[in-house]
Amino acid sequence: MASTSRKTLAPQTDSALPLLSLGSTLADGLFQIQRAQLNALMSWQKSAASIGQELWDEWACHFAGGVPIDG
Repeated sequence: MASTSRKTLAPQTDSALPLLSLGSTLADGLFQIQRAQLNALMSWQKSAASIGQELWDEWACHFAGGVPIDG
């Protein structure tokens, strides 16, 4: 009798690992992009708030007759 070997048809989980690592790498990249956008937005808002505070202080000094308390 000749011996025949049967191959089992088990799912190969090793083939899915590159796709998972690609997905997590892509997700990490997207999160870094979003974080950079939010940091840019926050720095822009902080700059706009500083400009508004400076304009208010100048108005208070010129028209209200005194130096603002926080200055």
